[in-house]
Amino acid sequence: MQKVIEFRGPKAEAVSEPQAVAPPSMEPILAVVDSLSRTLDCIKTMCATEPSGAIRDRLETERANLVIGLFVARVAAMRLSSGEPTPNVSANSNLPIASRG
Repeated sequence: MQKVIEFRGPKAEAVSEPQAVAPPSMEPILAVVDSLSRTLDCIKTMCATEPSGAIRDRLETERANLVIGLFVARVAAMRLSSGEPTPNVSANSNLPIASRG
């Protein structure tokens, strides 16, 4: 039988024990929570001064997206601080999170 694919590079050695994976860092998650919180405060202020209309509707949509993002970031921070493993799930980023219509 002929070898079809040849992998070049260092030979993989047999691993006798699994390698420990370092837990993710909490700082990036907290930075995201802080950034989302500040942005949400700004949008709340703009919503309070903007009369009803297309701009207000857009601000409300962005506000809903930020609330969802902030919730997800806070849940991730809680899971990380409690040591709970995070599921390896990817979301389709092409879909809007919230929309008015």
